Amino acid sequence: MRMIRSLFSRGGILAAAAVCSLLVPFAAAQAAPVTYSFAGNFDNDPSSIYSVSGTFTFDNARSGSGGVYNGAVTDFTWSYSANGILQYTSTYTPGANAVTVAKDMPSLFGGTLDRWALVSAATSTELLVPTGNPADGAFAPFNFDLRYDRTGGGLFSDTSLQDPPSFGSLGGVPASDRVRWRLFFEDAGGIPSAYVGSITSLTAVPLPAAVVLFGAGLISLVGLGAGGLRNLHGSKV
Repeated sequence: MRMIRSLFSRGGILAAAAVCSLLVPFAAAQAAPVTYSFAGNFDNDPSSIYSVSGTFTFDNARSGSGGVYNGAVTDFTWSYSANGILQYTSTYTPGANAVTVAKDMPSLFGGTLDRWALVSAATSTELLVPTGNPADGAFAPFNFDLRYDRTGGGLFSDTSLQDPPSFGSLGGVPASDRVRWRLFFEDAGGIPSAYVGSITSLTAVPLPAAVVLFGAGLISLVGLGAGGLRNLHGSKV
């Protein structure tokens, strides 16, 4: 636990760092809640002691305006492990839960960018104690976000709600600088801090086999019903 304190920035956000690329291309949006699992790492962890994993679910049929889709996020989990051993988990809670799709958004660093961003209010069943000693300070999570950026735009044709883009579509800039996560905490006095890092993989979670079979069964029943109706129309008494 001694290093985790160095990854935690009291009153601020940790600096950016490099990571590898996402590997999985994503299919066209489906009109239903879609779940993704992700893995990632922390900034300022050169020995790669810590790792991040989690899931998020969003409803890509949610309506919105101006590229903002409030209520689109329906679930998320975020966990970190040290040397492969689970240490802490944060989860979804109702609140400011949205997906934003921005096209040709002005950047404060100059130029424009396209961005796919997810934000969710966060909670946990326990306080985070980075040093392992509650006397040094304990923190509660309140917000999680994840975003993709492509400098110069060209990532989207419009701002309709859509699934996360593939890493390959982000352009020549290192992926570690463009797919980022942040989990914000506050202490008892409301002073904010954050864990920050990059996403290394993101994968759509397939529907359970039972759901797929159920859907196939419904389609078969519809087909049988249509055939029965044709037979009835073709029969004369």
